[in-house]
Amino acid sequence: MTIRKFALTALGAALVLSTTAPMSMAAPRGPGRDGPPMRPELAYVYLLKTADTNKDGKVSKEEFAARQDALFTEIDANKDGSITPKEMRDFRRAKMEAFRAANPRPDRANADGKDGKKGGPEQADRDGKRHEGRKSEGGKGGKGGHGGRVNAMFSMVDADGNGQISKAEFTAAGEKMFTRLDKNNDGVISIDDMPDRPFL
Repeated sequence: MTIRKFALTALGAALVLSTTAPMSMAAPRGPGRDGPPMRPELAYVYLLKTADTNKDGKVSKEEFAARQDALFTEIDANKDGSITPKEMRDFRRAKMEAFRAANPRPDRANADGKDGKKGGPEQADRDGKRHEGRKSEGGKGGKGGHGGRVNAMFSMVDADGNGQISKAEFTAAGEKMFTRLDKNNDGVISIDDMPDRPFL
């Protein structure tokens, strides 16, 4: 698989997984890679939860396409038929905030017993220590941050280079992801497509 195809597949994963899951499932980038590798096990579990509408343990091309269509509509905030980097960032931020609100972490509690959500430029690290939040590129995330990775993958899918992802480009990225996950080429993503990775 070429680096470009790999990056397109990674963005396909980022797009289909609500642009929130991919950052938690991405392994660190290594030399010669243009984007984070996709963990098929995590993609499969997420797709089972969001796309397997008949709950048969398989995600068909039709179910996958329906999920993609719904996701595109949700991300395209101004309903102009294309997704901008800002819409992608805003969507991801809203999803992450909703997830954190629904799943508060005890290690983020502050002295008042309230959850440790950002209260300005400071935030708590895992040890409860306060530190200045890192901002770069206008708060969009630096080169090594999640925002930088999303922007890099975004540009790989933006085939015509116009700074937006059209429905066709979005669909093409999703199709690449589906093809990559469907290892046995039976037209569905199922447990049979998952690698026999050691559980360590």
